[in-house]
Amino acid sequence: MTDVGQPDEVVVDALGVPVGIPATGDTAARLRRQWSRALTDQPAVTSIEASEIASDDEVAHDYAVTTRVTLAALDATAGRRINLHAGAVADDEGRTLTVIGPSGSGKTTAIRLLAARLGYLSDETTSIDDRLGVHAHPKPLSVITDPLVPLHKESLSPDDLGLVLPPDEAWLHRIVLLHRGTDDDGLVPLDQAHAIAEIVEQTSSLARLDHPILRLADTIDACGGVWGLSYTEFESWIDDLVDLLDLEGQPPPARLHHPSAEVGEPVVGAWTRAAWRDAVEYDDELVLMVDDRVHVLAGLGVVVWLALASPQSVDDLVAEAEALWGAHPEAPALVADALAVMAEAGMVRPPA
Repeated sequence: MTDVGQPDEVVVDALGVPVGIPATGDTAARLRRQWSRALTDQPAVTSIEASEIASDDEVAHDYAVTTRVTLAALDATAGRRINLHAGAVADDEGRTLTVIGPSGSGKTTAIRLLAARLGYLSDETTSIDDRLGVHAHPKPLSVITDPLVPLHKESLSPDDLGLVLPPDEAWLHRIVLLHRGTDDDGLVPLDQAHAIAEIVEQTSSLARLDHPILRLADTIDACGGVWGLSYTEFESWIDDLVDLLDLEGQPPPARLHHPSAEVGEPVVGAWTRAAWRDAVEYDDELVLMVDDRVHVLAGLGVVVWLALASPQSVDDLVAEAEALWGAHPEAPALVADALAVMAEAGMVRPPA
């Protein structure tokens, strides 16, 4: 990004961040059309580099602009918000439905269809503050305009596509994970631990937040849980998703927070926890973040990690497992295997 205040810029509001796009003449006019709902008179606080978007191909140029603007806004909000690779729409009250999924999961198509009935906030990035406020990113949508050339996508304004205008303020209300595939199981409530792990894969700079797993868990609880949508054709499920805004949320499950703590040096003769960033424990599962990676532990993995709140020998860990589940002839081998897997993943440390 360049310094702010560059001349000949189109300035757009992306996730609440005024971002400057270097452009003049016909290019500036085209970009203003595409970004019609995001144009702002505010001075840019950051600007993208002209060299990053240089291209004689208008389609490639405009797509690069959108990518760089989004990255600039994500960078400016990192460490303050939960930023999701997700589309979002809101009803007149501001209740926001976000649909999360990786590239190719159908987010843009889903949002185009939903935004014929609910206000368009973004088809790509949902930015959530600590009060559940959703900051709009009404970027152009990449749309196939010629079915005979499916790889050719043009950047079109939400106004050109006739998408519904959103309310001035929006707040996160429901969360859906998109699972496009070969079955039409529809909307199914998901358990918290695995939902968190799946959502983490679709976040940006989550590890820069304080207590990132707790922050996600709190957000999920406030939104009444997470639903998964398994579908083949999204059109079949539009009514269900719109109705989800009025559906009663799931009750929050009991959980415990295990914030990061000083782990000290390895201990002679005893296993210890490795440094971790955050962890949340549910009834029989534990979501553990090490660096920027998330692991969902169950069964023996949970028992071992919790027992290692203080250094433990293998014999101590075997005794802990057998105290819970009874004596087992293979308990030492099972504990050893669990420790090996967890050590390879960076969750625990072997004796010094």
